[in-house]
Amino acid sequence: MKARFFFLLFVLSIMGYMFTSCSGGAKKEVKNDSLDSAKIAADSLKKIEDAKPKFLVIKGSNVNMRVDPGTEAKRIKQLKTNDTCEILEKSKLDTIGEIIDYWYKVRFKTKEGWVFGQFTSLKTPPGALKKPKIFFKEKQ
Repeated sequence: MKARFFFLLFVLSIMGYMFTSCSGGAKKEVKNDSLDSAKIAADSLKKIEDAKPKFLVIKGSNVNMRVDPGTEAKRIKQLKTNDTCEILEKSKLDTIGEIIDYWYKVRFKTKEGWVFGQFTSLKTPPGALKKPKIFFKEKQ
């Protein structure tokens, strides 16, 4: 959702720039308007970035914190329900069973490691990301 918003904001900024630079108005006004629009867009993006959650709360019990994102990675620690962790990084989407979510690199007290989003307050809502089912028709 955020990626779509950033993309849309970027496209609208580019379109605005193209529109104003091709409009035949006074060149100095167009340049200033374009620069102002770019500054406003950059400020908006910074505000959105700053609004990203900086912490997450563990919602599962005995949630594994791992060295790397993935169920095969070595377990560092088990986190308890309501443990609060600082978010350091977010990985690409991953699938565990039928669940698609992100891995988050977190810091809990002195430990750093990765937890799967499904077991946190940032879990992807059910049905938002589902593993696609592929059906094949039999040849007749």
